[in-house]
Amino acid sequence: MAASGLGRLGLWLHLRGAPRMPVDRIALPKGDGPVLILHISDEAGRAATQVAPRLLASLPDLRIARIGQTGIPDPGDDLAAAQALLTAAKPGAVLLLGADLPAALIAAADRLHVPVILAEARLDPLTPRWGLRAAVRRQLLAGMRAVLVTDAVSHRTAIRMGADPARVVLTGPVAEIREPLSCTEAEREGFAQLLSGRHTWFAVAVPPQEEEAVLNAHRAAMRQSHRALLVLAPLDPARIDPLAEAIERDGMLVARRSLDEDPTDEVHVMITDGPTEMGLWYRLASVSFMGGTLSGEDQAARHPFEAAALGSAIVHGPATARHATEWQQLDAAGAARQVGDAAQLADTIAELTQPDLVAALASSAWTISTGGADVANRIAAPVLEALAEARP
Repeated sequence: MAASGLGRLGLWLHLRGAPRMPVDRIALPKGDGPVLILHISDEAGRAATQVAPRLLASLPDLRIARIGQTGIPDPGDDLAAAQALLTAAKPGAVLLLGADLPAALIAAADRLHVPVILAEARLDPLTPRWGLRAAVRRQLLAGMRAVLVTDAVSHRTAIRMGADPARVVLTGPVAEIREPLSCTEAEREGFAQLLSGRHTWFAVAVPPQEEEAVLNAHRAAMRQSHRALLVLAPLDPARIDPLAEAIERDGMLVARRSLDEDPTDEVHVMITDGPTEMGLWYRLASVSFMGGTLSGEDQAARHPFEAAALGSAIVHGPATARHATEWQQLDAAGAARQVGDAAQLADTIAELTQPDLVAALASSAWTISTGGADVANRIAAPVLEALAEARP
């Protein structure tokens, strides 16, 4: 582990006073295959659910020993316990998912020449670069086999913290992979024929306080494309009938799915009656506005990858806390349009009546929504390489 004398001293001081842990109850997963020691930080549980299956798909006999599970005690800062664990397990590699740096485990792996891979690391750029703690971090990072980080800031931070620049890789985060919502193909084909040539956009799970903003956005869209159709899914199904009446009083024609009405050419707004048809309308609408994100009522907001996975371009407001990681990915890649208020929503929906803009946005969103599998594969690659090298 190449690092400074200060780093070695700091690590020794950090580990010296740790309480001793029992080391006589280590029980590995059954089998004869290679062993991988897996440490998961609190924030990296999602990554583990995607990386582990990819490792097992390549190495079906792999035994994954997760720190903290029954039979795999967490050595904490007890270097002797960490060495006992690794000596008993004889792992081919140690995989750390998340930003935590378990000092005893890393130091023990270095002493026993077990390669360590840190992945799904989102590092704090405000981490001090000087002092004893900083020296310990440099000591721990210096010998990593690979450091795979989630974003450009973490990439710079990892290098500043002492990781070998040649071993730091920007993969992006492991995003949730969602199966596309289903629909009846015959129904989709029928509506596709009915809507042929019409610009159709979908307002999803719209709370009452966003209804007027959505309708104003549709008026703006109709000024650009007079045959535009809004498919509106209110958050509360009880709003369907009063909302339809209010829209018609305002001069627009409405069709209601609850009454089996079709969006004929004269209809301006189609009100759909619940989440069971989301897969249908995501497929038919070229643009989707994710309700709840404009007013701050995002506790009921739909997952953005629902729309992205089915080829719909995405528009959203500033309230993105519920699916913060996915929105960060989409926005950073230019794969979604964020609006700040009702006026910007109207301008954006009107602009996205242009097919070329919609196609580029939808393509980027689809790439991001399916990218979690690629990131998981990129994390698995150096682990599999290390395990292959450790085989006798």
